[in-house]
Amino acid sequence: MMRVALVGGGAAGVLAAVHLRRSKPEAQITLIDASGRPGTGAAYGTDDPTHLLNVPAQRMSAWPDDPDHFCRWLEERAVTPVQSFAPRLAYGRYLREQLAVADVRIESAQVVGLVPGAPARLALGDGRWLSADAVVLATGRPEGGMPESLERAFAPVLAAGTDGKVVVDPWSPGALAALGARRPESVLVIGSGLTGVDVALHLIARGATVTLLSRHGALPRRFRATGAPTELPNVDALATEVSLEQMRTALAADLAHARENGSDWRQVIDALRPRTARLWRSLGWEDQRRFLREDLRQWEVLRHRMPPTIADAIHAAIDRGQLNIEAGEVADVSLRGAGVELVVTTSWRSMRRRGDAVVVATGAAWDRRSLQRSALWADLLDKGVASLHPCGVGVRLDADGHLIDAAGGAVPGIVCLGSIRQGEEWETTAIPEIRAQAAAIAELLATDTRERPVRAPSLISTAPESSGAPASYAEGVRRLLAVQDGASLAFAEAVAEDPHHARAHVALAMIATERPDRAGGPDAVTGHLARARAALAHRSDEDRSHVEAIATWCEKGNAAGTDALIDHLDRVPNDAVALLVLAPSIAFAGAGDALPDAWQYVERFTGVHGEAPWYLGLRAYGRTEQGLWYDAADLADAALELDPGNGNAAHALAHVHYETDAHGAGLKWLTDWIPGDGSTQRYLPHFQWHAALHELAMGDAAAAARRYAAFLAPPHSKDVRCLVDAGSLAWRARLHPDWVTPPDPMAVLAEVGSLAYAPQTPFIAFHALLVLAAANDPAAIRAIDVPGANDAQATTLRLIGEGLIALTEGEPRAALDYLLESLPGLPSIGGSRVQQEVVLETALAAMLQLGAPGQAARLLSRHRVAPGPQVTRGAVN
Repeated sequence: MMRVALVGGGAAGVLAAVHLRRSKPEAQITLIDASGRPGTGAAYGTDDPTHLLNVPAQRMSAWPDDPDHFCRWLEERAVTPVQSFAPRLAYGRYLREQLAVADVRIESAQVVGLVPGAPARLALGDGRWLSADAVVLATGRPEGGMPESLERAFAPVLAAGTDGKVVVDPWSPGALAALGARRPESVLVIGSGLTGVDVALHLIARGATVTLLSRHGALPRRFRATGAPTELPNVDALATEVSLEQMRTALAADLAHARENGSDWRQVIDALRPRTARLWRSLGWEDQRRFLREDLRQWEVLRHRMPPTIADAIHAAIDRGQLNIEAGEVADVSLRGAGVELVVTTSWRSMRRRGDAVVVATGAAWDRRSLQRSALWADLLDKGVASLHPCGVGVRLDADGHLIDAAGGAVPGIVCLGSIRQGEEWETTAIPEIRAQAAAIAELLATDTRERPVRAPSLISTAPESSGAPASYAEGVRRLLAVQDGASLAFAEAVAEDPHHARAHVALAMIATERPDRAGGPDAVTGHLARARAALAHRSDEDRSHVEAIATWCEKGNAAGTDALIDHLDRVPNDAVALLVLAPSIAFAGAGDALPDAWQYVERFTGVHGEAPWYLGLRAYGRTEQGLWYDAADLADAALELDPGNGNAAHALAHVHYETDAHGAGLKWLTDWIPGDGSTQRYLPHFQWHAALHELAMGDAAAAARRYAAFLAPPHSKDVRCLVDAGSLAWRARLHPDWVTPPDPMAVLAEVGSLAYAPQTPFIAFHALLVLAAANDPAAIRAIDVPGANDAQATTLRLIGEGLIALTEGEPRAALDYLLESLPGLPSIGGSRVQQEVVLETALAAMLQLGAPGQAARLLSRHRVAPGPQVTRGAVN
């Protein structure tokens, strides 16, 4: 007799059980469900009769060969669907009755581990073990998951306790009832999809005024019976392997064709449903990730629609003033008095919204974080029994749903269905797809007794293993692209193993040019370059082009170096190192003005580097320079998912948090990331500087002072980083009324030496002015002369210098005049807006000394909504 263990008691587990009983009547079937309420799950566990299915009852039968089964069940029990949409709680009852008829053994326990084999062994949370000949994983919707940006926003509040004011999972048993019982007057609901709509109506019925917040501010569209799905000639003509752009183009063409023929767009979207799995698999995993990042929100608005009565109720609530819809990203969360305050960021400003409570209603997916939060999935991944799908959602499976292990083999006897299959099929969360999977799995287990063949990995390509100099050089490049320490040591190993490794020699020259404390510093650049050029006799034309482009950058500075790098990339577009050096980011600062369209240039290489984490991080930082905070956070999250220690991605997030006033979330994230995934970073003091700025913004000068002493004061930071980070913070400390003993600027000046007194770029000169002002040295400030600075840069530096001198000499009116006059020229000297903001803070300090707090607030408001600075080089951002 076959023993089958079904893990998960939601709709997927129940449907698998009843179909298996039909296909294998004699099987011993055990359904293991941690909730103790099999047949409900998150979707159907509600007790609110106003929560309706979003699929008509005619399509909700448990049995594909009997499509009217659910409708007959409703008629027998005198349940009348509302315009063909049945209550969710009725469907939960329907599933429980199907399960009861199937005569399945129920175990109320959590599965925390699984050992494949014949038989497989399942570890339960209470210490027991169960054995089974086959295991079906129907683990359903993950619990407690939020999008990564929301996790960061809520982390400080959840760590401190919320006193019932924050509901992170509205479908957890009793969560909505408990909140409704408190009779809150106003509730902020994050998410405007179907979950958000259900939550809003539940709370509105209990007297609350609700604000639905989502990034796009769009409600699901209304369901309409528009007739049969239309033809999709352009989508159907797509090849078996296509790009996301090709798919977008084909769908747009079919939508246009439908409009011309009088069809509704809903008929096009409905026609996609049976084609979705094929289309999803036709995309490469990089394009799948891009879809999830760039297209998912719009797809969900169109795909998952409101029943007509629900849409009517929502719009009636809007008309009565009980429901507001706002667009924005929640950047920060804090408790304020008896309620909750959110910092909400739009594409052009930050705003604050308060409510008595907040509910997270964004839905959840089996992404990397959700899988690790599940004891079972974490165990399977840790042991290599399962492997993450490279699109970032779900796990890898074969065509029948068997797990693919870390070695690329199909695991016998373990098969999956439901939402965990999203990585392979995407459209796999609704009843029509789940019942088809359940029927197929039941047939498979009833008839298939063969061992599963081992399959080689097909989705993740791995480079052939190398050793010696090539391996050392590759490690150096990896560290360089991730902005991690140790790149120069890896390149040094490469040239020790192969003295003719031209690229490793020129990489050492590049690092020595950029970092005086690495690879021998500036004095070693000439020798590194000479050895690189001598080694070219043994190398290819591509090597020669690479070496000469980097050498030009080292020898002649950024103006000539930029031209050389662009010329090289035109010939060799996949040269990651060359592109990294060309982009003004935390990784490489350059030595002068950059391309005016530097970030647009970087974007040209999307088709070359795709979803490589270093490239995503670079693009993320570019979005911060352009003031595109949503895009920056999305790209940074995507990069950090693939490489949690990526420096440019982390740097982009640090800027996003600061610029969107997400100080609590930003500080908590940096505090966790720096000693963990960020511990190998090359610029750790700079991240400590970002954390200190959050502390200052939150009014905790004492914490910023402790951080400065522990991580930023010399010798913790050195050379140019010491000047830029420690030096600017030393000046900010003088402006802050609660920083009791500002840092001694003389220690910074002793560390940076000529960088402060004879700066070679406007950006370095800008920070030299701040340190010299902190040291009360007006003569040194006026003596600064930057070689090669243009008129606009020289004028801006002069105005800043005079403003700093005036403020230190007790002349706030003169200081204010100089500093305000300098503001338009700040972009010309380089750096990020966070760095340039110190000028504004100095102007605000002058205003406050003059007794003009209202004017100071207006100036700050105008600055924060102004467009970001143009992209410049010569900045260690």
